[in-house]
Amino acid sequence: MRVDSLKSEPRPEIGVYSYGSKGAKGEISAQFEFDVTRFRDPSGQQQFKGAKGSDPDVRDWVCQDRRLPAILDMCMLLAEDLLKPRKHGDREEVISQWLSFAFKDYHGKWIAPAIAEAVANKLSDSNYRVLVIHHDLPKIRK
Repeated sequence: MRVDSLKSEPRPEIGVYSYGSKGAKGEISAQFEFDVTRFRDPSGQQQFKGAKGSDPDVRDWVCQDRRLPAILDMCMLLAEDLLKPRKHGDREEVISQWLSFAFKDYHGKWIAPAIAEAVANKLSDSNYRVLVIHHDLPKIRK
């Protein structure tokens, strides 16, 4: 789990999840879901033996996929559209206090966690509060 730079004023939060579709029983519920099964798969790469998708080396390798920038852009656009305050007369209003993205692949151990980490990092770098949960990796990451 990562909750980045909490300040005294409440800010919207973004949940970023990864999971495997194999064996998923509807416990994952996100506003936006991406199937990343066909992205670069590191599972057969010898240099990643014993690693998991949330590890930086695996993430960087998976993120060389040419489709990733489109996913990053879409997630940023949705965050800006739904979580940024908007002026309504003399007051500012936020449409939502929570936004969630889920990334799934077949096993949930390689591709989905790597993409989820990349998205979480991009959102966190843009000063959003981000909670990351990898359902098919051991325990929540802090």
